[in-house]
Amino acid sequence: MGVIRLALAMAVLLGHLPIASLTFIGAGLAVQCFFIISGFYMSLVLAGKYKDIKLFYTNRLLRLMPTYYVVMALAALCLFGMNASATASPEIFSDLMNNPVSAIVIAFENIAVLGQDLLFWFTLDGKGDLLFNSSGAVPAPPQTVVAWQTLLVPQSWSLSMELMFYGIAPLLARLSWRALAFLGVASVSLRLAGHALPVDYGLWQARLFPTALFLFVLGMLSQRALTFAAKFPKSLGWVFCAVLLAAIVALPGLALPAELGRFIMYGLVAASIPFSFNAFKNIAIDRWIGDLSYPLYLTHLLVIGLVLKFNPPRAVAVAIGGSLALSIVLLFVVDRRVDRWRQRRVVATAHSS
Repeated sequence: MGVIRLALAMAVLLGHLPIASLTFIGAGLAVQCFFIISGFYMSLVLAGKYKDIKLFYTNRLLRLMPTYYVVMALAALCLFGMNASATASPEIFSDLMNNPVSAIVIAFENIAVLGQDLLFWFTLDGKGDLLFNSSGAVPAPPQTVVAWQTLLVPQSWSLSMELMFYGIAPLLARLSWRALAFLGVASVSLRLAGHALPVDYGLWQARLFPTALFLFVLGMLSQRALTFAAKFPKSLGWVFCAVLLAAIVALPGLALPAELGRFIMYGLVAASIPFSFNAFKNIAIDRWIGDLSYPLYLTHLLVIGLVLKFNPPRAVAVAIGGSLALSIVLLFVVDRRVDRWRQRRVVATAHSS
């Protein structure tokens, strides 16, 4: 499981690195695969150690936000101190300050995260006004600034989706598999309805929580297959893991229609998770590798911005190596320390109940 998570994070990195010749599955598809894995793990912990819902909510915030704030501070330092960013410029923020309301909205989004996904539906004009664009602002016409470019950590839009899922996850965990399946079908139907609507389908299917909800639900349904998967040899989990890794690397080479390729990946991830989890859950090095995926996801655009700014020799290797190095530092300096606190809170709650 850890190797799968790191491979998906690497797919996001390569998808955002314009000078890389090697690519895995697209960055957007990799993020959506993460949603399935998130649904699996949230269903797992809600069925186990998190009986206190308040503890679940606060521990999820502690899991996401400390590392995010550290990376946001580093990104602000690079942007305003060195004009090094893969997505923004100081001029964008200067224009933003022309409209105090827009500035407050963007400041809130950078700090609170919730709602960042909706910024993909807006553009920013020279007066600092946020303008809704239902026909899609990605890719933007030349000279057009899309509102998400005012995010210091723009890939954190997916954290907004995660937070919305966490909000309803305890309720979803109580539903029967049939009710979950019905909810998933409704979400898929709403997603596909975007083909008939005057909206950009790429945004509709990727930057709208109701149309992405089925991915989290798919992960929750996958968790309920753990008992079934446990009946099989662990070697089958290794096979599933190998097949999924091969798909992450090789799927683009098959030149499948975009929608078909996406749903093949969704199905493959959901089918693989319970078997891979049973095979790798007690392997410490796999967990360590998987723990790198979150800081790598958050840091890679920061490092890419520096690489594009200073253009060092072997730029691709520097971007990948630098992202991994910074991720390891954050893992030990921030993530691990906060995680020990989170686990102590779980133990303390269990003892007091």
